[in-house]
Amino acid sequence: MTQIVSAIPVVAEHTGRPVVLIGGLAVMCRLSVPYRVTTDLDTVDRRTSNEDSQLQLLMAAGATPSGPVGALVHTPWGEVKVDVLEVTDADVSDLPDDPNDRLHVQSHAWAASTASALLLSAEGVPALSVRVAEPGPIIAMKLQSVMNRGAAKEGTDLLDIARITLDRACGPTSRDQLESADSQMRADALLHTRLWFDRRDAQTLSKIRAVPEGRDMEIDDVRLVGELLVSALEH
Repeated sequence: MTQIVSAIPVVAEHTGRPVVLIGGLAVMCRLSVPYRVTTDLDTVDRRTSNEDSQLQLLMAAGATPSGPVGALVHTPWGEVKVDVLEVTDADVSDLPDDPNDRLHVQSHAWAASTASALLLSAEGVPALSVRVAEPGPIIAMKLQSVMNRGAAKEGTDLLDIARITLDRACGPTSRDQLESADSQMRADALLHTRLWFDRRDAQTLSKIRAVPEGRDMEIDDVRLVGELLVSALEH
């Protein structure tokens, strides 16, 4: 955790822009009781069409390419994998026709525009304020990303959705946020919710149970997550 947190000011310095956390670290920040660790730093880069991408700026500062949207960033605590999910003005103004691609654009733009500041601290590094995605946008992003993942990541994404939805602290907040989201995004998120937490509920349970932290999940839990999300998204 110290290594991951230490990368945040490095990324901000190299890009000249605030870091907006999404992914596993954002999930840990929002849950009342974090249930898993993460090894990467995931960020969203909401930029104009004329700005250089944060990933390009990191490369120019000496980071090493790692995967299609990632870079290994050098920190005082070692190298940290940073994935940068970007959304441009052009993406938002001309949304894709495909519901999954459209949800990617809208959910990440939503995460960037509504992220709120939290104080993060880890052993050995000074506490720092960083913008973190809200729970509703995290669910929307996870509903989209699960479609494009390998088997292990699918289970983690689905379990993250379930944990946030059922969390006593951030669960009600996440549903309120989804309920008030853009109508097109709600419609696309609803399609994904019905796919994973209704039509494929048994498959979803199997994927979640393949994750060690998800072995206590039951089919009724999966269906409850679906019911809660559908109720919010149909509003």
